[in-house]
Amino acid sequence: MDRRYLLTVCALALSIGLAGGAAAQDAPRDVSIGVVTDAPPFSYVENSEYVGLSNDILHRVAELEHLKLNYQPMKFPALIPALQAGQIDMAVSGIYVTDARKKVIKFSDPYYTQGSVILAPVASEIAAVADLKGKTMAAELGSAALDTAKSHADEWGVTIRVIHDVATMQLAMNSGDVDAMIYDSGIAAYQLRLEGDKPTIKVIGDVVEPTGIAFGLPKDSDLVAVINAGMAKLEASGEMTKIKQKYKLD
Repeated sequence: MDRRYLLTVCALALSIGLAGGAAAQDAPRDVSIGVVTDAPPFSYVENSEYVGLSNDILHRVAELEHLKLNYQPMKFPALIPALQAGQIDMAVSGIYVTDARKKVIKFSDPYYTQGSVILAPVASEIAAVADLKGKTMAAELGSAALDTAKSHADEWGVTIRVIHDVATMQLAMNSGDVDAMIYDSGIAAYQLRLEGDKPTIKVIGDVVEPTGIAFGLPKDSDLVAVINAGMAKLEASGEMTKIKQKYKLD
């Protein structure tokens, strides 16, 4: 065989191999995302796109860290069980970092801080925490706000009613089926901003038990370092602040 021909064939094979290796190396990592779609300003759908503080941060992290996000809309109570069962790689909403949750899942570094607030209809006679005595308060199944409500129920003198989703919870309050509800402070503040000078709800008392908000991942996940690295880049560049300003959460 002609030596020059042989060298050409070998060079071609080497270049194809290198190109294939580079392509494989450059292929984005698939990440399955369990996402809540009714938790503005953290996670919701607008114009068929997943938006909100949590999603905007994750989209940029995915670009920086070469991840391909595959979204699965879920109700909030299903997120942690799905992580534990290995059905999703990450949970996205406005997820409180709590000691109880740390026992069963991992968290990324927190990217925001919020707590629970008590809400009542704007025309309600309830004006202070002391007015809650003998009342019924709704809390969402699986939420940190539910744990907060349970721990303060005797102090506040309330009966807790657990409801599966926030839309039903707010409907129950507006119809008078429950007297008040306890929910995430950031989401409540966002709703009040949207309602402007015609609010339908009011906040009773102060924010209770503020804590970090983060992405949830399975206990054995190796993605935590990847997500944290991406968020660190956003912090360093100032882009994290801009994303928070977009949703008036700075």
